[in-house]
Amino acid sequence: MKKFLAALLVIICLFALVGCDPDINTINKDELLAGTIKIELYDYENENPKLVNINSHSKPSFDFNKATLIGTLDEKHFESLLSEVAECYYTYYGRALNEPMRKTLVLHQSNGNMIVLFGCIYESEKSGTYYYGDCYVFDKNGVFIELIGDVGYLFLDHVESTYFKDNS
Repeated sequence: MKKFLAALLVIICLFALVGCDPDINTINKDELLAGTIKIELYDYENENPKLVNINSHSKPSFDFNKATLIGTLDEKHFESLLSEVAECYYTYYGRALNEPMRKTLVLHQSNGNMIVLFGCIYESEKSGTYYYGDCYVFDKNGVFIELIGDVGYLFLDHVESTYFKDNS
C-alpha cells in the first residue's frame, strides 16, 4: 500500500509540475518579414503601470498620445531586426502590463495591426521592483487583440543600441 501511495504522490507531483509550465510562443519569421511595412521605436509614458489578467475585462491598450517617437528604422535593416524578433521565445503567463512602458518597438503590419514589444524596469509601491517586457498585437487604434507573451526586459535596450543608435 505504501508503494502505491508513493507512486500516486509522484504522479500527482508530475502533473502539477507539467500543468504549471507556461506556454512558449514564437513569431513566424516569414510572416513577419512579409507583413511588416514600418518599424518605429518609441518612448512610451505609462504613469500607472499595473499587471492585468488577459482573461479579465481589463485589457492592455496602446495610446499614441503617450508615445514619443525615437526613430524609424530604415527598410534595409528590417530583415536583421525581424529575424531577431522571430528568434525570441515569448513566455505566456496570461498576464500583461496595462500599457507598454518606456522603450517600445512598434512593427506596423500590412493588415493594419501593430506588433508591440517593450521592456522596462519599474517600481511598485506594493511589490518592489519589476523587470518586465511584453509582446502584444493591437489594431491600428490601439485596441488589444492578442498577447504573444513576455519578452526579456533588456531586449529593447539591445534593439535601440543596435538599430536606432543614430536616431537617439
